[in-house]
Amino acid sequence: VRRHFPQLKVVARARDRFHAHRMIDAGAGTVVRETYHSSLRMAEEALKGLGHPGERARREVGIFRDYDERLLMQQHAFQDDEDQLIQSTRNAAEELAGLLEADRREVDEAAQAAAAAKAARRRGRRAGGGPAVRR
Repeated sequence: VRRHFPQLKVVARARDRFHAHRMIDAGAGTVVRETYHSSLRMAEEALKGLGHPGERARREVGIFRDYDERLLMQQHAFQDDEDQLIQSTRNAAEELAGLLEADRREVDEAAQAAAAAKAARRRGRRAGGGPAVRR
């Protein structure tokens, strides 16, 4: 196909990560993993079902998706080395857990700061001062 249509953009469907690597090796410019996107959607719904607010669930799934897409490309370099793949996956799981925890802390701190600012504004209004005027 490449010989007859060198400018052709190949979009391939992959069954799993290993198949995705093979499609990349075969020259696919874009690889779509069959169950990947539905799995991400299910993960978001599961998080919401566990009580996570919708925005938080979307953000966490987005962090995972972006990380996993990068990991897939990084692991492509050593796709045939099972030991290195296993170690890389273990390292990635630890790193991803750290990223998600850091995001949770950041969001919680931002929410606490917003609540504190709102409370301070309410206290200022109750004190009768109204908004501060700069001169």
